[in-house]
Amino acid sequence: MERNKLWRPAIEFNLTEHCNLRCEHCDHASPMMPTSFADFASFSRDIEVLSAVLHAGELKFLGGEPVLHPGLLDFLRQAKVAGIANRLIVVTNGVLLHKAPEELWELIDGLWISIYPGIKLRFEWEWLQSIIDKYQIFVWRKETPDFAERSLISPLGNDSLVQMVYDNCDLAHLFSCNTIHDGRYYLCSPSVWSERRLGMHGISFTNLAEDSVSIHDCGDLWASLSELITKKDPLKACRFCLGSWARRVPNRQLTRKGLEEFASRNPAEVSALMSPEWMVPRSFLG
Repeated sequence: MERNKLWRPAIEFNLTEHCNLRCEHCDHASPMMPTSFADFASFSRDIEVLSAVLHAGELKFLGGEPVLHPGLLDFLRQAKVAGIANRLIVVTNGVLLHKAPEELWELIDGLWISIYPGIKLRFEWEWLQSIIDKYQIFVWRKETPDFAERSLISPLGNDSLVQMVYDNCDLAHLFSCNTIHDGRYYLCSPSVWSERRLGMHGISFTNLAEDSVSIHDCGDLWASLSELITKKDPLKACRFCLGSWARRVPNRQLTRKGLEEFASRNPAEVSALMSPEWMVPRSFLG
């Protein structure tokens, strides 16, 4: 009996790991990542296999900064051919949009522009409105004055707290930040970068087997994805993340020196990083 395709509201693909900005507390760890561009052949193989068992409302191309990728249009064309999603969305900081080729507007269905404090955009909004009118795309101008300070260096020591972080995490559940990366399918975007982010602090950590599914050699891909999507236990990466429990702090751009200090900083006490609205009992802070 043929099974229906799995449905996800949105899935993500990172075209780059690096970015042209250095936002403090970026949960993709982009300010610390070396220059890295997604491989087109690998992407094509991944979505060809995935599209046979899964369909999404949106496929979001992001990073890092996706517009930095010289092959951006190739990825968009291939995604249309694969038909894995109803809509193709580019998530960008907007800094390079004034250089975007005309074909970009023909290929996408929507644009998510994150507006950060102090970042100057080199286009007029009237120009963008003319593109919206011409190509009938939607644009979300997302004001982003703050970031969640969710990434940890010291692990959460209390299993009950880790479970609560996971159960209430918008990234893993509500917002559906499922991510395709290097031939694997992850439940949330921060878990993709956990191993390398922690490795930069000298912490040995691996979560591939626990937090993701191999797209190409897992046997029954539909069943494996279904099990991951409906997972009740926390991800291994949740022990180093506060998810939606994290407090929000004003966004700022790190200088080169500030980036070095940020990468080597000692973590604050977990209780100081948690949003006060959650009112977590001290006994959970481990």
